[in-house]
Amino acid sequence: MADTIKGKLTEAGNTVSEAAQKAANKVSEKATEAKNWAKEQLDKAQNRVDEAATEARHADEEARADDAAKAGN
Repeated sequence: MADTIKGKLTEAGNTVSEAAQKAANKVSEKATEAKNWAKEQLDKAQNRVDEAATEARHADEEARADDAAKAGN
């Protein structure tokens, strides 16, 4: 432990600096987690859109084939 005022102030400054760095690291970690979560949600939504588009395309192809079959009869 420091014996002088300067030493005590230095130690206090170091303690505050370490606490601030830990807080900044925690905030950065949580921000990264939030970013990853949002990306996962976006990917899931895009997959649902792609699946719906594929289903719609298949339904359209089936309808065209049915129409062609009916027209041929």
